Amino acid sequence: MATQYLAPQVGSGGVNLRSRAQVDPANLLGTLNEGVKLELDKTGPDWNTGKVYVSTQVAGASGGSVSALPGWDTINIRNAPNTDPSTDVGDLNRGQSLELISGPINGWLIARVYLSAPFSQVIGAQSIPTPPPGGLDVPSGSPLTLAELQAISLSPARKFNAPGGAGQSALNAARIWNKYGGVLEPLSAKIGIDKAAAVAVIAVESGGSGMGPDGRMIIRFENHLFWSFWGKAHPSGYNQSFVFDQNTSWKDHQYRPQSNGPWLDVHQNQNSEWAAFNFASTFDAGAAKKSISMGLVQIMGFNNRAIGYASPDAMFAAFAADEKFQLLGFFNFVKNDQRQVDALRSRDFAGFAKIYNGPGQPELYGGLIKGVVDGFGTLV
Repeated sequence: MATQYLAPQVGSGGVNLRSRAQVDPANLLGTLNEGVKLELDKTGPDWNTGKVYVSTQVAGASGGSVSALPGWDTINIRNAPNTDPSTDVGDLNRGQSLELISGPINGWLIARVYLSAPFSQVIGAQSIPTPPPGGLDVPSGSPLTLAELQAISLSPARKFNAPGGAGQSALNAARIWNKYGGVLEPLSAKIGIDKAAAVAVIAVESGGSGMGPDGRMIIRFENHLFWSFWGKAHPSGYNQSFVFDQNTSWKDHQYRPQSNGPWLDVHQNQNSEWAAFNFASTFDAGAAKKSISMGLVQIMGFNNRAIGYASPDAMFAAFAADEKFQLLGFFNFVKNDQRQVDALRSRDFAGFAKIYNGPGQPELYGGLIKGVVDGFGTLV
């Protein structure tokens, strides 16, 4: 019989992975995102189960259970027996255990995870179905229609190179143009700004990528904002699971999935950011989405209306689907503030930086933007 797999239902955004067949924050392991699959173990009316792999270097099996070895607070669970970053589908924390299916085999234990049946589907070995465009839309007031956005490529038809001996600004201009120029060119034309300015703003204001190597959107979960959007109304539950520095609110962000477990740092890497976000979502998914910065330019979820989305959910769905939506959202935000458009048109880059970033060091950021604009002019 051909191997079968489990994947999220199309359009669901993902399905939680759990160590037991019950909805409890204590058994949450991670989220299987659309575009990722697990080998099928069993199907059921309420829960399906899939196979995950855990390395014997960090885990052991006893009494039919798999758990982390002493000295490990968090270990990866994977959808294939290798350590490629793309196989990481969740985390097994100290105090949690999985049901052992078999192993060890070649240094790997095979264990069972539970997926809610209504949110998962059985598929064959064919390509995983991708989410349809239905449900996704451009923001209100967008300079591009949905059809126009879907018709263009992310990368440009013509790519540029920095000349020999070019400085970092020209190299940055070439990197951003060659990756995103297919969207930046029509967007800048619609807004009426120089495409070099569009390239420069993305080069300076972004981290250089909106999606991680595993296909997940780049996010940053902010504990202090989750306090504002959910914790204030539920202080006991929040304080049991999340902490931050009360004097410097953006520091010392930690969470713990079990009330008696160790505190885990949120800002280690994208796996820890997503783990904290998914855990927060078990309390209030809407508040969790408001509390993350999303994508290429790291726009906060609570800014959904400023960029034209009716809800953080709509913004999240679009940004998580494609970097094209992230770029469109950012430039719709710029377009919606005529002061920013005027500053870019007049090459007042310090003025733009002051509006966009606030009063802190506008000359510095304006100088960086100007440098990339000038560097773009040297590309061949």
